[in-house]
Amino acid sequence: MEKLKNIVKDIVLEGKLSDWDGYNTPAALKKEKQSKGKNKPEDSITDLDLNTKNRNLTIKEYSYGPINPADEVGSKQFWKDKAEMWNTTPEAAKQSRCHNCGAFDQKKSTLTKIAKAIGDDGKTIIKNANIGFCEFFWFKCAGARSCDAWVGGGPIK
Repeated sequence: MEKLKNIVKDIVLEGKLSDWDGYNTPAALKKEKQSKGKNKPEDSITDLDLNTKNRNLTIKEYSYGPINPADEVGSKQFWKDKAEMWNTTPEAAKQSRCHNCGAFDQKKSTLTKIAKAIGDDGKTIIKNANIGFCEFFWFKCAGARSCDAWVGGGPIK
């Protein structure tokens, strides 16, 4: 388990948001400067800026997306790119989503923490977006999305 934690730590801390021009929210950049890698995975459950920083890094380094999975036209290129990378078809690539990833944590205890951190509508938001916690990249992610690090066998219940 310790070895897995070190691998995950290395993955999450691999890049910096400030390495990319353009797609950076001020709050995430500020959190990047403040945190210097001293956060625990669960910190991003309650810290929206840290969660956004980790999510933005995953978008940039591991192609987390698409922005709107329900938009077949707008997400067409995303799935074509995933299919090319995985040497398959876009239809097959679409079957590899966060909701069935081995790193997608949907344990009751995790979802309770997420709902509490979100506030009054936390349970509704979790249900509507099929939210889980990404154990690879330490952010709250939507079940309909995917990334380059997808692994089968999930979710974690």
